[in-house]
Amino acid sequence: MDNIAYVKSLYALYTSGQIDKLLQEMTADGDWISNADPALLPWGGEHKGIEGARRFFTELAKNVEVQSFTPMEFYAGKDCVTVVGRSRGRMRRSGAQFEDEWMHLFRIRDGKIASFRANHDTHAVVQAYYGGDVHMAGLPSGETTSLRHH
Repeated sequence: MDNIAYVKSLYALYTSGQIDKLLQEMTADGDWISNADPALLPWGGEHKGIEGARRFFTELAKNVEVQSFTPMEFYAGKDCVTVVGRSRGRMRRSGAQFEDEWMHLFRIRDGKIASFRANHDTHAVVQAYYGGDVHMAGLPSGETTSLRHH
């Protein structure tokens, strides 16, 4: 199986809810990294190893109702695959909807995922997670207007 077909099979595992099978496709020392700030989104940041990736998927499922997940373009290198796609969903915390364009980079070693990096439209996702202006997240109620414009 070539690397693009392999990554497509990983997405099939994800979309069918077979997370344990997907995690079996990782190297023991693999990295699962999201560009989202973990201080703002519980699944954000760097996750080490299979158990770290499992925590990522657990937090994602706990917080996000994915309504559509569409990988659109695949680009292969010798030991990597880059995928461009879009998602749509709803945040369980706020009920807010979001649309997200993303890019995933898979590094493949010995037929397994050695690292995964997700680059998302974190502004849209954070806005939906908090249900409003991201600049106001965590601010006392009297301090909301000073950060609305940047």
